[in-house]
Amino acid sequence: MFDLILSTESKVLSTNIDTFKKQAEQYLANLTKTFETDEDFGQAKAEIKDLGELEKKTRTAIDNVLNGNQEIAALIDTAKEIAERFRTERLNREKLVKAKEAELKESLATQAITEIDTLREQLVKESDISIALSMTFPKSTINNRIKDSQKNKRTIDSLTKAINAEKTLIITEMTAEVTRLINRLEQIKQSGKIWLFNDAVELIASDADLAEIIKQRIEEEQQREAELKAQAEQEAKEKAEAIAAIKEKLNQSKKEINEQAPQTETQVIHQETQAETAQFILKIPAQEIPFTGTLEQLREYFAPVKALGIKATISRKNKE
Repeated sequence: MFDLILSTESKVLSTNIDTFKKQAEQYLANLTKTFETDEDFGQAKAEIKDLGELEKKTRTAIDNVLNGNQEIAALIDTAKEIAERFRTERLNREKLVKAKEAELKESLATQAITEIDTLREQLVKESDISIALSMTFPKSTINNRIKDSQKNKRTIDSLTKAINAEKTLIITEMTAEVTRLINRLEQIKQSGKIWLFNDAVELIASDADLAEIIKQRIEEEQQREAELKAQAEQEAKEKAEAIAAIKEKLNQSKKEINEQAPQTETQVIHQETQAETAQFILKIPAQEIPFTGTLEQLREYFAPVKALGIKATISRKNKE
């Protein structure tokens, strides 16, 4: 360390102002400029302290000779200039050290978070797992944990070790959580009824008893299927009974028509009705019934069916 010497009476008795000025310039020129190691930061902080002491000692020497002559005033002006340079450099260096420390912390944190994100992408292969993981292990939590791990770390080594330790812990926990989510999703898939689990993401992310939920939903689905089957069977039975009743009524109507037809003079009647007799197809649901006779006879034949509210279509069968 170097000091300014000013000792005066009515004139300058002794001074090393020129030497002091050169020493000051050399010292300022050689201040730490790199911030990569703990030693760099330690040296810069020590320099800040030294700059403060140099500034204080210089101003003290100035105060001792403030009432001197012009020669003394010139010395004081020079000393003041040097003291101000010490002050300016000290303030600038304080800002620089803080900025470099923040930059280093940000760089180490970013590197750790990037490694975690890369592994996260490698572990997660399905969108459902990715969404569930964002619910149980959000990235914001990871970022905050890495940030908190930096607190009260004074050296680069301790800072690096703290961040790496937290990173390793996060990776271990995240890997375990991904495995848990995958296993729970696989449970749902193995049920064979994936459509019953539209809320699969929420289910696998939760801590609920998944096996019990799967069992309950499958049982409810089986009950619904059984009810639908019974309903379908009942409807089929009722439809079959209705068709059978229709056939019975149609046969009865046909029999009555045949009984009402004239039994004598067959050849004459045949000749008279030949032009009016035709072959028809009576179509009702799930049934086609052939009919030979006049259109009027067909209407009478269909009357009982129509009375039941059953719709039918009539088409004339082409002669071969």
